[in-house]
Amino acid sequence: MLAPDIDRPRPDDPQTLAEVERTIASGARTLRFGGDLERRYQADTHQQRLAFITTVGIGGGLVYNLFLISDWLMLRDMFVYVALGRLCLITPMFIGALALGRRVTSRWALEAIAAAATVLCSVMPLIVMIYSDSPYQLHYQLGMLLIMVYCTMIQQLPLGFAAAAMMSMLVIQLVTTYIAEFADVLAWQANAMFYASAVALLLMASYFLERGTRLSYLFALRGRLLHVQLTEIARTDALTQLFNRRYQGEVMALIWDGAAGSPTRVAVILLDIDHFKAYNDSYGHLQGDQCLKQLSRVVQQAAQKRGALAFRFGGEEMLILLTNADTRRAGALAEELRQAVTALAVPHPVLGEGACVTISLGLAAAIAPHTSADALIASADSALYAAKHAGRDCLRCAPLEAVKG
Repeated sequence: MLAPDIDRPRPDDPQTLAEVERTIASGARTLRFGGDLERRYQADTHQQRLAFITTVGIGGGLVYNLFLISDWLMLRDMFVYVALGRLCLITPMFIGALALGRRVTSRWALEAIAAAATVLCSVMPLIVMIYSDSPYQLHYQLGMLLIMVYCTMIQQLPLGFAAAAMMSMLVIQLVTTYIAEFADVLAWQANAMFYASAVALLLMASYFLERGTRLSYLFALRGRLLHVQLTEIARTDALTQLFNRRYQGEVMALIWDGAAGSPTRVAVILLDIDHFKAYNDSYGHLQGDQCLKQLSRVVQQAAQKRGALAFRFGGEEMLILLTNADTRRAGALAEELRQAVTALAVPHPVLGEGACVTISLGLAAAIAPHTSADALIASADSALYAAKHAGRDCLRCAPLEAVKG
């Protein structure tokens, strides 16, 4: 089998490119792509997202525990409890959440774990604050704002998860500060208004962050798909849709370079459409092109089934390239090609009533790099001429001793 990097692009790429173009034009304002594109987005970005959440999770956990300094300064009467909560409850939970996140395969589950862990982190300090007699309670509860910023701006949770987490934290903040009774009603209302406004602004930022991330993905995907499309155009013969002569040279150079350290069996089949000039002269070049397209399609399908590559060698000649193949395996494919063309039964009346288009084939096999690519093709060409002289519509193989160079 040939290397994966010289395979054709996926057949769904043109449709995907069209969908990408439409979504970019719409501005991705809904933060949701069409079905197939959305699934591709989730799959393509899952590992990157997992690595990102793990990194910011570790960093966030360290900063979270650094707030023990703030606990000591502002909540000294409850410091033992809040320290135990941070180090013995929240930190192990955070580590467990990171480990669980690495096991799940669903993007939804990954984001849900990240959101839930952030919300749980916000609960413990505020619950401890309720039982404190510290005069700095009002200042201490402002730490919730940092967790909200972490949730939306650092973790960059998708808007839906960010909204759920932020609303949960807002409720936690309002309930715990109300129960704590560290301020009069007017101060509590002002504090609640401050947090509600902060939530609204942070969710707005979350929306634009996710939209920017999705648009960046679309532009990157469009670039990759366009590259694939342009590469395909550069490699493909426009008429037959077979690989072209230029790409044939690249592939054979790649195979011979790889064979320098590990010799590889390579086989080449060179085929030619019998009496094709007479066909063109009798029915015109447009009909000749149609005939060439029909035969090329059959040749390509048969070659792909056997893990071979088909190239338009020139005019009505085609070259089939196989690796890790001996004369027997290549000969079986050549005979399959000959029979497939015969089965098409493309009429060739100029040769006589009931005559059909046929092909002649020449085959050569050798070991790269002991034999050069040019010598191998030349041997296959000689075998093709032998098939022509033998009456056409047949296969001839080059003798092993004749394949040199």
